[in-house]
Amino acid sequence: MEANLSHRELQDVYEDQFRMIEIGKELVREKDLDQLLRKILHISQDITGADGGSIFFVEGGPEGEWLRFTYSYNHSIPVQYETFTMPRTTESIAGYVSLTGESLNIPDVYNLPPNVPFRFNNNFDLRYGYRTRSMLVVPMLTYDGSVMGVIQLINSKEGEQVQDAHRIILRTPEDVETYVVPFKERYLSMMQAIANQAAIAIENARLIRQIQSQFEEFVRAAVDAVEQRDPATCGHSQRVAMMVVQLARRINRKQEEEGKGPVFSENEIKALEYAGLLHDFGKVYIEPAVFVKAKKLYPWEFEKLQLRLKYLRRSLELDFALRRQSPSAETLQHLDMEREKILEELVEVTRRIEHLNEPSLTDEDPARIIERILSVPLPSVRGVDGEEIPLLTEEEIRNLSIRRGSLNDEERELIQRHVVYSYEFVKKIPWPPEYSQIPLIVKTHHEKLDGSGYPEGLQAEAIPFAGRLLAVADMYDALTAADRPYKKAVSPGQALEIIQEEASCGKLDPLAVQTLEEILKT
Repeated sequence: MEANLSHRELQDVYEDQFRMIEIGKELVREKDLDQLLRKILHISQDITGADGGSIFFVEGGPEGEWLRFTYSYNHSIPVQYETFTMPRTTESIAGYVSLTGESLNIPDVYNLPPNVPFRFNNNFDLRYGYRTRSMLVVPMLTYDGSVMGVIQLINSKEGEQVQDAHRIILRTPEDVETYVVPFKERYLSMMQAIANQAAIAIENARLIRQIQSQFEEFVRAAVDAVEQRDPATCGHSQRVAMMVVQLARRINRKQEEEGKGPVFSENEIKALEYAGLLHDFGKVYIEPAVFVKAKKLYPWEFEKLQLRLKYLRRSLELDFALRRQSPSAETLQHLDMEREKILEELVEVTRRIEHLNEPSLTDEDPARIIERILSVPLPSVRGVDGEEIPLLTEEEIRNLSIRRGSLNDEERELIQRHVVYSYEFVKKIPWPPEYSQIPLIVKTHHEKLDGSGYPEGLQAEAIPFAGRLLAVADMYDALTAADRPYKKAVSPGQALEIIQEEASCGKLDPLAVQTLEEILKT
């Protein structure tokens, strides 16, 4: 460093060195790639007093390599830039730096030495009436020394007469002549350090984004696996995830309108989305037939019952046919009357059984209906080995006695186990700290505030608010879904009424239900 620097320049050097330390901290903290690019360019322009700057990235494919113009900002010409690509050759300044790894500090791009291979592209200047003069271009080097991109700064405004470069707007060529100076030599090494830090930060951000993308693909693949096992709920997990995110953002917006801080951070909202996507993963461990059970008897069970009823009818008809061989006309008439009565009763029994097999029948106790069916005085029928053939088996009686829905107690308990299976799966995933609550959210999405939920019967504050939101989103979609074979969908209004009734009974969170109502009204 020159020994004859003025006090002001020494102060600038000190501030720049301090800023370099802060830059390192900022670049490490920032994980969002778009924000990181903006920050890198803002920092570079702030230190060097540059009026404008751009970032180019090296890309490649089967057809060769190119530079992608990714982000740019010009303090004097605030225009919306569009991304574009250009060949990665030494003919352009950025291309030359990207290929050679050599930094350039050019005093005037319109007066380049005749022996250099690159030329200045003045399209921007011609289009916007701008005048580019000084330029500082540095490569962004990765840990292995390869060039990932280029930072290009233009028109330093740190002349001796300028106190605050950012206040200077270059409106005319005269302004450029007055205020623009070559970039100071010390900025070359500083920008090389910043560019290298930026390259590492960008690689980290890209890696994080790649891991995030890969993880999201894994989550969606897991959801696809669930839906393959339970095609009746296809799309359910995605819809629930979307709804629970809507609920969380709506609550945050209400807090903001009231001048309060958000209830959910962006990481917590992302955790809610993942929990919504994975909340039913445990279904992969359960027999698919249970999920698509549309009637009280499985199709093969009902088919077997129908075959048995047909066998009973055919056997009775054959029995009467044999008995009609008696020569008495009076006996024949009596047999025909008896036959007609018994077959009518058997047809009526068959009709009642078919009706009883529906998951929603009447308010009457199914057990009483079955009792009346079994009390019908039908002749006993025996099989080929002499065994008596029952009208209904014990298993059929148990299932046809179901009062609500299509599942018996054992099947319902098995279905409820999917929550535990989901939790056991999700908690094995090595979640980062910001997503550590996902297993608990998944585990509690069927709990009720009054303790009537499952799997643990938790109450009130023992259930996290995120779990309460997921419970409302899950219930709403289950009620309105039109693709369930075991129930009819209800309208959004009817679903809301059912959910509001659950909230009034102390089962669902009132704020979550109120937020759902607000979303449905918009």
